[in-house]
Amino acid sequence: MFRSKLTCLLRRNKTVNPFSNIGTSSSASRVSNEPFRLSHILLFSSKTSCTSFTRNAAFYGFRSLHKGFSFPSSRRMCTAASISPSAKEGVKFLVTAGPHAQKMVGIWLFGSAAWVFSMVILGGVTRLTRSGLSMTDWKFTGGLPPISDEEWLVEFEKYKQSPEYKRVNKGMHVEDFKFIYWMEYAHRMWGRGLGIMFALPFSYFVRKGYMTVQLGVRLSALFALGAGQGLIGWWMVKSGLEEPTSEYVQPRVSPYRLAAHLTSAFGIYCGLLWTALSVVMPEPPSDTVAWVRGASKIRRLAIPVSFVVGITAISGAFVAGNDAGHAFNTFPKMGDTWIPEDILSMEPIMRNFFENTATVQFDHRILATATLLSIGGLWWATRKLDIHPAIRSLVGSTVGMAALQVTLGVSTLLSYVPVSLGTAHQAGALTLLTLMILLSHTVRKPSPILLKSLSCSVARTASNVIKS
Repeated sequence: MFRSKLTCLLRRNKTVNPFSNIGTSSSASRVSNEPFRLSHILLFSSKTSCTSFTRNAAFYGFRSLHKGFSFPSSRRMCTAASISPSAKEGVKFLVTAGPHAQKMVGIWLFGSAAWVFSMVILGGVTRLTRSGLSMTDWKFTGGLPPISDEEWLVEFEKYKQSPEYKRVNKGMHVEDFKFIYWMEYAHRMWGRGLGIMFALPFSYFVRKGYMTVQLGVRLSALFALGAGQGLIGWWMVKSGLEEPTSEYVQPRVSPYRLAAHLTSAFGIYCGLLWTALSVVMPEPPSDTVAWVRGASKIRRLAIPVSFVVGITAISGAFVAGNDAGHAFNTFPKMGDTWIPEDILSMEPIMRNFFENTATVQFDHRILATATLLSIGGLWWATRKLDIHPAIRSLVGSTVGMAALQVTLGVSTLLSYVPVSLGTAHQAGALTLLTLMILLSHTVRKPSPILLKSLSCSVARTASNVIKS
């Protein structure tokens, strides 16, 4: 019955013949240049003259084919190695010098992203130990640290002129100063080391002709942003070396500049990670039509959820910049109330969202709750979808990481922001963002050539069933 109905459908549907690309054994692997729409892939079109019953029979028949037949690459991520030879010619690779070059560039980019990750963590430790204002000058190329006792005394005298020493660390011994100096020095030199580690392989790969122009331009922009990150960092530190407006205010860097510094670091990390994934996985996992349709539904949810995660991370920078974690150390209430009374005490009102300690912490709580709920909603919406196992695993991991991140945030607040928990909370934010980038990259839209190859594979399977 299904065979006769399917034959009727294919004869009457003159808008497209999905079997037209299947010829003799010598031409069976060739792909026509005519564009395929998703309706062609599903083998029923609005222009067909068959009855509704016939279209439904065709659809459910192909659905059963997907469940009954095992495709060789159905459990693999669709990397360059798993793309069929017929589709490989139309895929736009960022590295065109072969699999070995693709592997080398991918390892280098993943290593650079991991280095940026470590930079963010080290920067968090530097801030939490109040070491960021220990070096009162800055050079683009850096320099050797103090070696002799005389050199240490010179640096210590410079620090004694800073507002932080006069109001917070007055009476500090030189040995204590050495610790905070080494923390800030390590943070700066680690960043300069990243620049060298990025620039040298980049020059080598460009010289060898491994990368496309598109990849070269993208990485050049990321390198320029990384070089500017040092300037942004000094611009931030310089704000903490100025005298506070009130004698009752502790010296600290501008929350706006801290947010700019952290957001820039997050942007560099996201750019490197996305590019590295695009190099090693030029196409998303799209081995069946059902998986393509499931990924498109997740994509519509993953993009706004990623935006919420990013906004929550940026709001955390304002919490750090205002030392808001040292106030209202209770949960779920803020002190004795749910909403603090002075939440809108500053003029103009917009200042409260960036400078008012109560408002900044309240916003971060609301955004963190929204992040957890949105990721939970994403998981709930994907429970019954037919999606790639890797995507399902990513969604589950993201839910778990979101719950852990909220737990770390509450624990950090209740413990008055110890260095260990504060650092773990910052690392958790970047880890959660990493998972959202992985998910968004995995569910991105496949290229037309891959969809075309997929449609031909489905058509060949159906043709073999009809012949049998």
